[in-house]
Amino acid sequence: MRAVVIGASGHIGNALVRALLDRKYEVTACGRRSSPPANLADLAVRYLPGDFDRPGQLDRWIAGHDLVIDAAAPYPIDAFVLADRNGDPIAQAERRTRRLIDSLFKHNANLAYISSFVTLTHPRSNAQQLQMRTMRLAYPYFEVKEFIEAQIVDAARHGLRAVIVNPTYCLGPWDLRDRQRCLLPALVRGEPVPSIDGTLDIIDVRDVAAGLIAATEAKLYGKPTMLGGHKISTRQLFSRVCEIAGVTRSVFRTPSSLALAGTYLVEVMSRMIGQQAPLPSVALVILATFDFAIGESALLELGITPRPLSETLADAIKWYRQIGYC
Repeated sequence: MRAVVIGASGHIGNALVRALLDRKYEVTACGRRSSPPANLADLAVRYLPGDFDRPGQLDRWIAGHDLVIDAAAPYPIDAFVLADRNGDPIAQAERRTRRLIDSLFKHNANLAYISSFVTLTHPRSNAQQLQMRTMRLAYPYFEVKEFIEAQIVDAARHGLRAVIVNPTYCLGPWDLRDRQRCLLPALVRGEPVPSIDGTLDIIDVRDVAAGLIAATEAKLYGKPTMLGGHKISTRQLFSRVCEIAGVTRSVFRTPSSLALAGTYLVEVMSRMIGQQAPLPSVALVILATFDFAIGESALLELGITPRPLSETLADAIKWYRQIGYC
C-alpha cells in the first residue's frame, strides 16, 4: 500500500507517518518546507515539498497512492480571522476541500481525514446553547471544522471512500508547533500558566494514528469517529506534568470568565501590533466544549487500548527537551 500524508510534519501527521511505516506502507510525506523538518529527517519517506493551493499540486501529490491522509486541513485558531487580509475562512475551506475531493475521485484514492471532537458536541441547556453560539460568532474555528467535515460526509454519500476521525486533546512526542503555543514546555520551565477549572479528554497522538489506520482498515466510510483517551481535570493534569518533569508547579488559578477575557485582550493587543498572541483565547474556549461532547471514544471498539497517560506525558516532555523547548 502507498500512502501520502499531507501535513506530515504536524503533530498528528507525523505520528501517522511513523505508524504507516511500522505497517510497511510506502509513505510520501508532504509539507510546505523546502526540506524535511526535524521530526521527519530520519524517517524512510519520500518528501515532497509544495503548496496545497498551487495549481496541479494536489494531483502531483496524490497520483499513484492508495491512501491520502489529510492532516493539514485549515483550522483558524485566532480571533479576528474574518477581518484577515486572506479573506473569508469558510470560502477558503470550501475551495480547498472541493479541490481535494475532486482529486481523490480523479485518482480513485481513499481518504483519511483528521477532524476535531468539537464537531461532535451538543449543548444541552439554554445557557450552553447561548455559550456555543457566542463561541461560533467569535471564532471561525468551529464553523470551519464543521463545514469541512460536512463536505466530506456528503462526498462519502456519493461514493468517496472517506474515513473521518475526531480526536480530543492530543499530547505526545514529535510536536513542532511554535514553542510559545505548547502548554507542557511552559509548565516544565516553571513559567506561570493560567489554570481554569475544567475536564479534558487527552489522547496520545500515537493512539490517534493507530485509531485512524484501524478505522481505515475497517472501512468506516462517511462516519465521524470519536477518538478519546483519558479524562482528567486541568488541575490534575498540570500537577502530573510537573511531577513527571521534576519541577515546581507554577500555576495560578483564575475564574474561567476572567481567564478568557484576559487571553482575549492579549490577543487583541498582539494583533494590533502585528504579533502572534502567546496563547490563543480559542484554546480556553475549546476547553469549555468538552462539557458538550457527545458519544464515546471508539478506540476500544477498534481494538486499541489507550496508552497510560503517564507514558504520554513522559514521552512528550522528553521530546520537548530534546528539541530545546524546555
